[in-house]
Amino acid sequence: SDLPQVSISKRAGTISKAKAKRARKEHHKTVSAQAAASAGLRPAQDVMHRIRHDAHLRMSDYVVGYRDRHVGIMEKAVESWSLEGVEEEEFIPFHRVVYFRRISDDHVVWDREKRIDEIFWSGVSAKTEDSNGE
Repeated sequence: SDLPQVSISKRAGTISKAKAKRARKEHHKTVSAQAAASAGLRPAQDVMHRIRHDAHLRMSDYVVGYRDRHVGIMEKAVESWSLEGVEEEEFIPFHRVVYFRRISDDHVVWDREKRIDEIFWSGVSAKTEDSNGE
């Protein structure tokens, strides 16, 4: 078992029941944080398709933040993002997408590095939604 083994006897060198309980609680927090960090994040391509095709989301209200090979982080409107049939120099692969941001409130709704996904509620956002009861 991954749980810390503690003795609760009264002998010298052992810890109290309260300390043992705290140790188990801290271990549980660590394991929960690790599980959240390894939670699957929906890919950028799925987020792009949801924003483009979900009637509840206004495509014109979103931009894509992507990593340009020469300049760094750039932004492009979701509605002007080409999914296919573009020339080689204009094509931006999805593995370069860093985030999606809603323009109206300047809120990042999907972030690859922070593992935030408020479109599908995957990644660490899935844990946040579950714990908030939303």
